[in-house]
Amino acid sequence: MSAGETNPGPPAWVSEALQAPVSEAEVLHDGALVRYRSWGTPGLPGLVLIHGAMAHANWWDFIAPRFVERFHVLAPHLSGMGDSGHRDAYSTALFSDDVVAVMDHAGLGADTVVVGHSLGGTVALTLGVRHAGRVRGIVMLDSAVFPPDEPSPFDPTKAPYRPKTVCADYETAVGRFFLLPQQPCQHPYLLQHIAHHSVAPMQGGWSWKFDDALFKKLHLHEPWRELEALETPLAVIHGDHSAVFTPAVKDYIGRLARQRGWPMFAIPGAHHHLMLDSPRALCGALHGLLAGWPASPGQVA
Repeated sequence: MSAGETNPGPPAWVSEALQAPVSEAEVLHDGALVRYRSWGTPGLPGLVLIHGAMAHANWWDFIAPRFVERFHVLAPHLSGMGDSGHRDAYSTALFSDDVVAVMDHAGLGADTVVVGHSLGGTVALTLGVRHAGRVRGIVMLDSAVFPPDEPSPFDPTKAPYRPKTVCADYETAVGRFFLLPQQPCQHPYLLQHIAHHSVAPMQGGWSWKFDDALFKKLHLHEPWRELEALETPLAVIHGDHSAVFTPAVKDYIGRLARQRGWPMFAIPGAHHHLMLDSPRALCGALHGLLAGWPASPGQVA
């Protein structure tokens, strides 16, 4: 289903989440304005939610409010995406530094857990290595880390450059929104919310907010190196129907998880964009995980 199709209104839990108090702020980091959304009470342990490629912080609008009783929740727009500024070059290292700048600006301490989806998971992984000790743990959501002897078939930097399509009006732009990779989603009101926040007026009409040269400017490291070097506590959640979390990825990360004692589990029936097709199951999984993980200093895991 595309974002432009008509559908019944959202259920009560979605309406409540979208009406939850939220504030917005920005921090200038390395020449770009990095904007972020904030829910909950400052002073509580931090929970940072990082979106995937070509996405934005509003992907978490119906997830974040479900954690405010225990956490001060932040969702940054990574530079080059959403409402943040664009750069001449991007990298997972720079994205991870963007996130730390947001954490510092919001006053989050070392008791913070960082959750990243897809590309956001590799950003969280980079943060866990590059800023070891700055966070308490990281959670990767359906992030494909391929073994060193198998290059990723999903490398977006190798795709040909295509300038963004400029649509005549808002309705046309929103109607063109679709998930990549494409997958089923039985919650069209979530797609419409995300599509609404994915477009902006520009010269000639409406188009996507992300930098259309993002992948051309992006340097992707080899995340397996950081996965194997990681000392920060890690947990891995994936969709059991994901087109991205391939058998090779599952076997590779699973082997390391068994060696390191990392929690790793699948959400039944979920695809790659598991916060869209299985939002309540994802929230339940994260609540269950964060209830006892990672172990506090002096606590037996």
